[in-house]
Amino acid sequence: MANIGLKMLYVAVKNEDGTTVVDATNGVSETGVYAIDTNKSHMNLGAKTANISNLSGTPTKITGNNEVVDVTNPPASPTVAITANLINPEVKQKLLGRTQLSDSGLYVDQDKPTYAGLIIETQSPITYESVYYCFGMGVFTESTQNVQTNTDTAETREDDTLTFTSLGYDKFDGKNYAVTREGATNFSKQKVFDTVFPGQKFVTASTDGTTDASLHGGTSSTVASGSTGASSH
Repeated sequence: MANIGLKMLYVAVKNEDGTTVVDATNGVSETGVYAIDTNKSHMNLGAKTANISNLSGTPTKITGNNEVVDVTNPPASPTVAITANLINPEVKQKLLGRTQLSDSGLYVDQDKPTYAGLIIETQSPITYESVYYCFGMGVFTESTQNVQTNTDTAETREDDTLTFTSLGYDKFDGKNYAVTREGATNFSKQKVFDTVFPGQKFVTASTDGTTDASLHGGTSSTVASGSTGASSH
């Protein structure tokens, strides 16, 4: 689907059954969903890219009697390469499945993976209505961190670079991803968020966290308990 720009990334930590961890201490926020916004008081500086790969498998031709008689339809195996100026450090560690040692504050990897969900919001080039790429179950990883020196004339910044590897998800009929747009038939933003993040309280019948003005700079009036600098959204 053609799109323009990157409006927002929404993430959540999942239980093994696919439900959302709706808790600011064990999950990413008290609503279950965290927006990687541009509010410095949330310790975020926004995302730059969300490069989605492998949305389709590679078909294989089947031949017989010197003819192509069929073609396979292998499943997709999507990955999302995310580059962000800054992701709230505590939220990032939770997405990566790292836990904090109580005696030192150090974060360490765990043996079992931490499951997560992801929604990428972009826009239609013509109508500017929101377009959503949805991943209900997957794992975030971080393979590199390139620390470089500043010079006498330049400041060297290093982005947060994460990879999201998508898994099959029962609410997508076992498929690895889903996509929709605001103008689609039967579209409901609440149902989209409920499907990707079951149990979430970020987008409800009475509240739409995606329209919160504090996601776009300024000072947050609420900070999630248990996550220093992490917005409760």
